[in-house]
Amino acid sequence: MAKKQLSSEELRSRLTVGHFGDAAAQELPPGDPLTVTQMVLEIDRIRPYDGNPRRQRNPQYDEIKASIRAQKRLNNAIEVTRRPDDDLYMVRAGGNTRLQILQELYEETGDEAYRKVHVLFHPWTSDQDVLGAHLIENEMRGTMTLIDRALAVDRLREMFEAEAGESLSRSELQRRLQEIGYTASRRLLIWFDYAAKTLLPCIPQALYGGLGSDGVEKLRKLHKSAHAVGESHGHAQDAVDMVFEEALAVTDAPDWDPGAARQELERRLAEELSLDLRTVRMELDTPPTQDPEGTTDPADMPSDADPGAMGQPTPPVQDAAPGGAPGASPGRSGAATDPVIGDGAGAGDPPPSSPPATAAPTEPAPGPGPGPAPTVAELRDRIYTLARQIATRYHYADQIQPVDIGYGYFIDLPSETVEEAAARMNGVENDYRLWTWWLLVSWSQIGLHPDRVLQTAPTHRLASAIHRGDEEEVIARHIPEPPWRALGWMVSSCLRERDFADFVALVQACRDLQHQADADDLDPWEG
Repeated sequence: MAKKQLSSEELRSRLTVGHFGDAAAQELPPGDPLTVTQMVLEIDRIRPYDGNPRRQRNPQYDEIKASIRAQKRLNNAIEVTRRPDDDLYMVRAGGNTRLQILQELYEETGDEAYRKVHVLFHPWTSDQDVLGAHLIENEMRGTMTLIDRALAVDRLREMFEAEAGESLSRSELQRRLQEIGYTASRRLLIWFDYAAKTLLPCIPQALYGGLGSDGVEKLRKLHKSAHAVGESHGHAQDAVDMVFEEALAVTDAPDWDPGAARQELERRLAEELSLDLRTVRMELDTPPTQDPEGTTDPADMPSDADPGAMGQPTPPVQDAAPGGAPGASPGRSGAATDPVIGDGAGAGDPPPSSPPATAAPTEPAPGPGPGPAPTVAELRDRIYTLARQIATRYHYADQIQPVDIGYGYFIDLPSETVEEAAARMNGVENDYRLWTWWLLVSWSQIGLHPDRVLQTAPTHRLASAIHRGDEEEVIARHIPEPPWRALGWMVSSCLRERDFADFVALVQACRDLQHQADADDLDPWEG
């Protein structure tokens, strides 16, 4: 028997019944929209985001309140969302300050204009997305301290790791942050991690008072220098950490003085290490260039037959240095003006003790000799020979390649990461390694002509990074910068004779090439 066809009025009536007439379903609350939707909500149905990354009062709070009071409305809708099974809506991306102001104005005036607000509803996705949205919104407005950002990123890392069920590397954290729209360089993530885990327990007032990335990086370097000083005098890192943390904690204040913290660290470190204050200042200003007690473990150092050998060790620290500074370590200088890293000894420091014993020079590279001036091509050959001779001794032979352009050689990024290099060699060897690579890069002038380098070597990683503009982040993964303030000391007192001779010859050859190119009226980077 055929079913009776519904009339148009009966069909319309049934379509307008909620849940199509299902009595049980009529008890269900209406669902949230499935797409981004404009809505009007009473302010008592919206609550602030419970994970708001900004912990401090918005510095523009009074100005924003005055503007809303004058207009009796918001210029921009508040973005909201709602967790599953939550009765109240929640601020999704920024807007916590505006919501609080509306609530205050309604309580103060009873004006209905403040009771309802236009919102933009976003369907719920995840806590990570909401926290990321708040972080991005606040950063765009420039109203967050570095520590607020650091704690927010740390909370996101915890969420990601809970979701993944494992710890995340910094690269993986960076990738996941990018997925939710937040971009952070590896260097910034390092600062965030150091601020949240190391500095926050010591100087919370300074951090919430606005200590930024520059101050955090200087403290991180000072911390590493303190570790180096402690290790050079036989103290474990844990003991130095305690001294460092106590020195910061006793100087903490909203208007924190980094110079006072530095002085307190020097005083406490001198007591801990039983050294005079001047010696501690000197040693903090220059990273260590020798192992504890001035010796090197043969197991960590290559043999003399190894092309990567580091040469003779620096003499042991003397009980009394020239000028009456007991315990002063050779190979440390004190010239500095930085308010955190500096404030050390300068003019009048005792000279370093006798330079290290020299090793026999290597076979000299071919020189120009008598006769006509060498051509640019001949000078390129000489420069490459010298550069490779130096690079081979410091494990960079694979990164050096000869080219018929520029100064005759390109040097690329080390193949290993900073962590891999640190695990493979000791501090002394690594210090020499840093200097060597940076000097070879500097003299090659690759950084001035990345486009021309890429025309010759399209896969050159360093030139590619410089061309993209993210070279600081890329380089930091493979090799940190050396202590440039100690360059004069390193060249004059520490460099082995064979390396010194090769470096001087390399610089002279580079100068000769440029002079010859000028005389020939050609640009060496044009081929």
